[in-house]
Amino acid sequence: MDVKVSVILLIYMVEKYLPACIESAIGQTYKNLEIILSVSEGPDRCVEICEEYAAKDDRIVVVKREAKGRGPGRNFGMEAVTGKYVLFIDGDDRMGLTMVEDMLELAEKHRMDAVICGDEYEYENEPQKKEPHIAEMPEVCGREQLYATILSRKAFGLEVWNKMFLYEKIGDIPFPDVIAEDRFWSVQAFERLDKVGYVPKADFHYVVRGDSGSRKPHVMEASMKADQLMCDNIVSHGYLQRECAYFMFNSCYNALYEAIHFGYFEYGSWKEPYDRLRQCAKTVRSEKTCRKQDRIKAGIAMFGFHPLVWFMRLSMRLKPAGLYDDNEE
Repeated sequence: MDVKVSVILLIYMVEKYLPACIESAIGQTYKNLEIILSVSEGPDRCVEICEEYAAKDDRIVVVKREAKGRGPGRNFGMEAVTGKYVLFIDGDDRMGLTMVEDMLELAEKHRMDAVICGDEYEYENEPQKKEPHIAEMPEVCGREQLYATILSRKAFGLEVWNKMFLYEKIGDIPFPDVIAEDRFWSVQAFERLDKVGYVPKADFHYVVRGDSGSRKPHVMEASMKADQLMCDNIVSHGYLQRECAYFMFNSCYNALYEAIHFGYFEYGSWKEPYDRLRQCAKTVRSEKTCRKQDRIKAGIAMFGFHPLVWFMRLSMRLKPAGLYDDNEE
């Protein structure tokens, strides 16, 4: 194959991780790459590192920008794309050796709009811990199966870093300058995808930096808003209504829990999310396929907003190590 693939690396304050990230792109088994380093100038050596690698490999394009956020950074990278397909990688993660080759082979074979691969979480504080995520998903599927897999919360979500897109399908969609920018972008992009491929292999390595139990304030709140936009799109197609209700119950619950945990919770501003959570709770309570602990949470939510907040505060005292555990059974 002689198809050019553009790989956009989003880089800011990741000096410690950047060489491994760039080398994972350079070392791909598929060689016809355009490696775009969208780097913000900061107090570390990221810019210098990018320029050093560019001097060694003519496939590398360095796009220097002011520190204006993740969304604008991805947009700067998109402006430089000349490839047929595009991937988005964060500067502190790594690509598996055959990631591009595996995804491109499937994309060209079936003329895909996008291809997704499995991933593996690597924990900085626990070097021996590896957490692979492989979806139960057909090699070729449509948009409904894509959404169903996301709603299952078992493999991948709206993040962009384990996905390759046909550029002509999504090249005109700008990334917003907000928290969780890639999730909002994906909500728009997924609505354009008619044919999606899946590589059941942990080809992407996501580095969980620092304390894996910690969360930055407002991330889950922003994710909740993107999730709602996605679910509104799904329901408008007339399928997966119950799955969307269960998904949104967890999304709203986690966002509210985070707000209380980080101390930016105010009753007045959470009325609308609670109303949505309570509406979804009706479905969760009646669905035996939902996890037992979620049905309990849903039951408490039905009693009212104040009892739910009290329950969350109590659970934080009983389980202070982490905010929530999506994998617990």
